[in-house]
Amino acid sequence: MSGHGSPGTDEFYASKEKLSAAVQQLGHPGPIEILYWFDPEHGDIGIADFYWTIPLEHLRWRMLVRMPDDIELPEELASTGLVLFPYTEGKVVQIMHHGPFAGEDETMKRLGAYADAHGLRRRGPHHEIHLDTFDRTSPQDGFRTILRDPVA
Repeated sequence: MSGHGSPGTDEFYASKEKLSAAVQQLGHPGPIEILYWFDPEHGDIGIADFYWTIPLEHLRWRMLVRMPDDIELPEELASTGLVLFPYTEGKVVQIMHHGPFAGEDETMKRLGAYADAHGLRRRGPHHEIHLDTFDRTSPQDGFRTILRDPVA
């Protein structure tokens, strides 16, 4: 499921619900993962500044759930816009964020400082792995989110 704009919109949550239902139908539930990026015309954005440099209306996203390599997508799910999407990141830096999404800025600053100290630059979409199920009304205090960025 792909879209654009700020996470938390109606489009975002409708896509998340659609993906969750499809994954349950396939019998391979797993955490929702989301790739985030800005189009190239917005320039090279550092890890620590990712969400705070460009207005989120320009943000692009793709929701994923890891599936076994041998799975086939039934036609009724393929017709909904779901696709099997092979993806390899290679070398990454990552950190666990605990708590509300709004507090990710401090965690991203720590991740960015680590990457900078090791001479690493982002080379692909920012990647979040949400270890807890959530919807728009879920209290976020106990959330666990892996924040990951592919680097070179």
